[in-house]
Amino acid sequence: MIQFNRMPDVGQPLTIKGVIASGWFRFWQGLFSGTPTGGISVLTVGTSPFTYVAPVGGSVIVNGGTTTQIKFSRDGANFYITGLTAGMFPVSQGDQLVVTYSVGPPTMTFVPR
Repeated sequence: MIQFNRMPDVGQPLTIKGVIASGWFRFWQGLFSGTPTGGISVLTVGTSPFTYVAPVGGSVIVNGGTTTQIKFSRDGANFYITGLTAGMFPVSQGDQLVVTYSVGPPTMTFVPR
């Protein structure tokens, strides 16, 4: 079973009797060791052009289909053509990938940090 790194509940105190609480300690340990924050998700690709907005930081893998263009935006106003039609694209929370395809949609997978 894969263990995911989760931030402690808001009610969890940072310290208990002057010692870091175990939930916070495990969370920080997971951050520094690279423990993933969630599982991999296969995305349902809609009609072209399909816009994906990242819910959290991670990477989007785009492959297959008849992709003709992939654009990236951090602010939703300025879009940058990546020059690629497949690959792994790092994204932060709120970033957008716009995937344009002609006949068949590509397979898209989200991998959280």
